[in-house]
Amino acid sequence: MDKKRISFLDSIFRRNVSPHPSKEDEHNGIESPPDSLSELEFSQKFEAFLNELNLNEEKKAPLRNKSIEEKKKMLDIQDEKKKMLESQAKSSKQNILRTPEHFIASLQDPNLKGEKRLKVLESARVSLSSNPVSWAIEFGSNGLNEILRNLTYCCDLKQERRSTYECVRCLKVFMNNQVGLLKFINHEEALTILARTIDPSDATTMLEAVRLIAAICLVTPSGHDKALEGITSCAEIRSQPRFQPIIKGLEMTDNLPMQVACIQLVNAIVSTPDDLEFRIHLRNEFIRTGLNNILEKFDKQPQEFEDLKTQLHVFHTQAEEDSEDFFQRYENIKIELSYPLFSKVFFSFCVTLVIPKMSMIWQNH
Repeated sequence: MDKKRISFLDSIFRRNVSPHPSKEDEHNGIESPPDSLSELEFSQKFEAFLNELNLNEEKKAPLRNKSIEEKKKMLDIQDEKKKMLESQAKSSKQNILRTPEHFIASLQDPNLKGEKRLKVLESARVSLSSNPVSWAIEFGSNGLNEILRNLTYCCDLKQERRSTYECVRCLKVFMNNQVGLLKFINHEEALTILARTIDPSDATTMLEAVRLIAAICLVTPSGHDKALEGITSCAEIRSQPRFQPIIKGLEMTDNLPMQVACIQLVNAIVSTPDDLEFRIHLRNEFIRTGLNNILEKFDKQPQEFEDLKTQLHVFHTQAEEDSEDFFQRYENIKIELSYPLFSKVFFSFCVTLVIPKMSMIWQNH
């Protein structure tokens, strides 16, 4: 998507009445674009319209195959909708913040706090979700920086928890298009700041953050690396095991959505890497942090909740597959496991990154 500002009104041809196709064209099934536009210009404007809809290529394809007249109708409908929204915005006395620049300036206000901050963030979220993608693009890096700055300030203050939650919701909407998503992932500190909100003492905000980071882990090519880097940096700041807050979330027996979201995040972190040994290492790190005890409790009780049951099944299945792949990779290692202590040491190595080096030692003896 073009990162330059794309105004929907600028991208639409004038609504002049175009002449009917010639009889020859009608006979051949050929339609012509409006007189004021060449075929190339019309195609470019329709592509701008599709970009405004924030559609992926799969969903764009059938729209591109529609006739010229159908495309014109789609543009006209969207044009009318845009004009209606602009008219409502102009007539609303309460709608003081209408442009990305106004929101950015308001978020930069050093006196912004409490209810005033909350209202600005709520309005920013609504505008990001209801305006065309071009509005979010114009909000851009400057707007993202201001949301992150406010989130950094709010996340450690109990009196600003509602604003903390609203900041995370703003980030979610900001990332709801390809441009915003890439800006966020490529931001130097964004994921570290977001990871700070994985805080069991603020379960409402943590739930949103866990879901967001799980989704980011699946974004190629660097989503997983960036997410893990953010979680790690946050843990270093707090001087705690990096996966400890996720384990705490899984221990919230009275909060099923949190448990489901946290096991989804575990699966996203563990299963995304292509490297087998890295997957085993990450899984083992979760187990050392306390995941094994939680899984044992889950496995002992009947699972009535399908989402949680599904995620637990995914975890166990992928762990078994990785175990099989690992032993197939090192099946040429002949080890006598008759001594219990040696057996225990071997299997503890099996779930760490040290096994490749150890296997070379064993093979040479």
